Amino acid sequence: MPFFSVVIPTYNRARLLERTLASVFAQEERDYEVLVVDDGSQDDTLEVLARLGERVRVLQQSNAGPGAARNRGIQAARGAYVVFLDSDDLWFPWTLASYRQVLEEHGAPMVVMGTSVTFRDEEELARVAREPVRASLFTDYLASALDRTPRTACVLAVRTEALKRVEGFTPLRIVAEDYDLLFRLGTEPGFAWVRTPVMVGYRRHDGSESTMLESSHQGMAYQLMQERLGRYPGGAERRRERLEMLLYATRHVSHVMVEHRRMDLALDLYRRGLPFHLEVPRWRYLLGFLPKLAVTQVFRRLTGR
Repeated sequence: MPFFSVVIPTYNRARLLERTLASVFAQEERDYEVLVVDDGSQDDTLEVLARLGERVRVLQQSNAGPGAARNRGIQAARGAYVVFLDSDDLWFPWTLASYRQVLEEHGAPMVVMGTSVTFRDEEELARVAREPVRASLFTDYLASALDRTPRTACVLAVRTEALKRVEGFTPLRIVAEDYDLLFRLGTEPGFAWVRTPVMVGYRRHDGSESTMLESSHQGMAYQLMQERLGRYPGGAERRRERLEMLLYATRHVSHVMVEHRRMDLALDLYRRGLPFHLEVPRWRYLLGFLPKLAVTQVFRRLTGR
């Protein structure tokens, strides 16, 4: 049984997938299997994968989205831990070795989260230096609620049995499905947050600003709904921790919506989060957000900006 199962969902990214797999094959840690889940690609992805032979286990499905594709990989995984990698991102040679060091030195936590650096040109990653492994340890994911360091949920290594216990990712086509997964893993024992070294290069793409904003709103609204319906673990005893993380993200996303003139989305997130913010409470946001939104609208009408 391999120590790691590397699960890579992909859809119509044959050229980028080749670069992603090259970064996996360059790992110092060798005890792993690679599972690529082709989510109904219509390019030459399958031909590219066929050339790799037994180095990759290829799973196929009709197009169902990244959550469903990752779940297919989880079910087929033979490793003790599943490590997720998107088919356009890149690992550094030390990535898996760093995960393993953290797991072996800190009692095999159920969930490990790394850090990332964004790039557009791969040459930018040459400036990323290897640093000593340093991790912050928590009893579980929810216990990290008050840590305001930006979270990088696309860099996860999770005990396979824990993933199966919480039934993996939501199959819905939403953004932030990885953050939803972290909430559902919230009380699994042991969470390690790897601060250094940087573990993944996150590739930025040019895309529709409107689509990205709407997707961010959709993912945030979904998480708020899950909390309202009591779908996340920890019960009333851990509710404050869940709300600390959930509402911090809600405030951030709603301010981003205002900055990008999507007042409709900002107002909707404010409304959805209002009962929770009254419970916490966060008076500065509760009392200040609507006036900020109104002033911003008036200013833009007057200036045309």
